[in-house]
Amino acid sequence: MKLSSSLALLALVLAVANSTHADSTGAILRCDPATVIKRIDGDDKGWYSAGFGSGFKECAIPLSSGSHSLDVCYDASIGQPGVVGVEAVCDHNRQVTIDAQPGHTYRLKLFLFGDWKAWIEDVTESEAGLSYEDLPKKPKPAGSKKDLATILVLPATPEYAMLGIQKGVIRGKWFDVGLFGAIKLFDVSTKGVPGGYNIFRAQGGDTVAFTSGQMMIGSILRMKLFAPCGDFPVRVYEDIPPGKVLYLGHLTIENAPGGYVGAYSDDLAGARAYIDSHHPEWAGRLEAAPFREALTANICRGHGFDLSAIP
Repeated sequence: MKLSSSLALLALVLAVANSTHADSTGAILRCDPATVIKRIDGDDKGWYSAGFGSGFKECAIPLSSGSHSLDVCYDASIGQPGVVGVEAVCDHNRQVTIDAQPGHTYRLKLFLFGDWKAWIEDVTESEAGLSYEDLPKKPKPAGSKKDLATILVLPATPEYAMLGIQKGVIRGKWFDVGLFGAIKLFDVSTKGVPGGYNIFRAQGGDTVAFTSGQMMIGSILRMKLFAPCGDFPVRVYEDIPPGKVLYLGHLTIENAPGGYVGAYSDDLAGARAYIDSHHPEWAGRLEAAPFREALTANICRGHGFDLSAIP
């Protein structure tokens, strides 16, 4: 690609990323993770690759009112060698059309398995009020690292499910993770975590959510990874307060075709009893943390790692 073309593409991407609202004369098109837009109305200057996971960048492409035709593809290749179930990059484009209505918001959706599909949905109502703007960073609470430490308690079923949580931020419908945002887990072995209680040490001011896990079933060679994707909503705990012991709910995970299904539930009384008896240093301090739900930008691949919502 020539330099002038690269600069033009960069300008387009920046314009797309900052055009977040439909006006009275046009519409906005948003993208699911892994979306690649090759051409809009035959013009390849509309090229856009959304990425996925920590590299996902939501698009917000302005469309004039009326009919449009898009050539779309997908790219699920980043950091995922030897993908099974989903080819890393599509081999043929799909053409989708839209009759854009003024003031409406649309989303380009993907289904990546088998004869993969792409289509466009009107999400004007379902995504109304969501903001994809970068929020100003809030100042961290003052104090020493010890004073700012907050304990996070997230029990799981089965007990050998080791969970991972990361720092990030809610942006629109997504929980965007940071590149180096993993939160330290206290105690784990090849059999899982004691009692199924995943316990983490975070810092006041962090925003965190469950983003991945491993089934620790007796041997490091039998360890199975999983990650929430697709329609699985994660609980996001924003700006957690310092010096607390916080209950993040209970996560149940079950085997299912192609991976796992899961759901959150709550048993604060049971969690308090466990913490009081096994961690006397935190006795009487466990409290429920408020949360919002969001989706991750992980993509479902159909190769045993997928954690989706229980139907």
